[in-house]
Amino acid sequence: MDVVFDHKEEVVPQIQTFWFRPLKSPMFIAGQFTELYLPHDNSDNYGQRRWFTLSSSPLDDMLSITTRFTSGHDSTFKQTLKKLQPGTPLKLAEPMGDFVLPKDPRIPLVFVAGGIGITPVHSMIKFLHDTQEQRDIRLIYAVGTLEELAFVQLFKEYGSPYTPVVKRPPDAYIGEVGSLDASRVLALAPDSGKEYYYMSGPEVMVETLTKDLAKMGVPAQRLISDYFPGYQQF
Repeated sequence: MDVVFDHKEEVVPQIQTFWFRPLKSPMFIAGQFTELYLPHDNSDNYGQRRWFTLSSSPLDDMLSITTRFTSGHDSTFKQTLKKLQPGTPLKLAEPMGDFVLPKDPRIPLVFVAGGIGITPVHSMIKFLHDTQEQRDIRLIYAVGTLEELAFVQLFKEYGSPYTPVVKRPPDAYIGEVGSLDASRVLALAPDSGKEYYYMSGPEVMVETLTKDLAKMGVPAQRLISDYFPGYQQF
């Protein structure tokens, strides 16, 4: 899919969204992912291609990806991405993946996101917000620090219960603190036998939550996962 880089915007410190204008209108479902081909000289072992969730809504005029940068430790791919100039032609793979909303809007959903794993959640909730479709959704969002919470305004506007879990909170912070595990997920969003649990974030976090929730009695068919390799655990 041919696209042209349009602009970038800071979501929170160290997290940026990059917007691409497609030459032909693509069809995709909120929550799906793509691969960006970003040719550059002297690339490191991470190469010139990276997978990203589309953080935009299917109703947006452009496509977006959202990623985190780490001062002094970014790959050559991310260094190149950060320096992109508007008007640069690029290629994105056709969107794919099944980490998407269930067709039945009556199913209650629990989104459990860690760090940059919030991007498919943003895509889905932005789509629901755009279409004014209200679903029974609870969001549990784990981050390292309070400053890393992204897209907060959208989640508040949509109006679903929203619970941050902050690993290293500031002094006098009132709210959920520490690491996220299956026991905490079920304490914040008890399983009535109907909920679908959507887990997105670092690979170890998602694998551990999926395994432990299954051990605690949540059937595998109600556990939907999407992991991001190479990101830190929460």
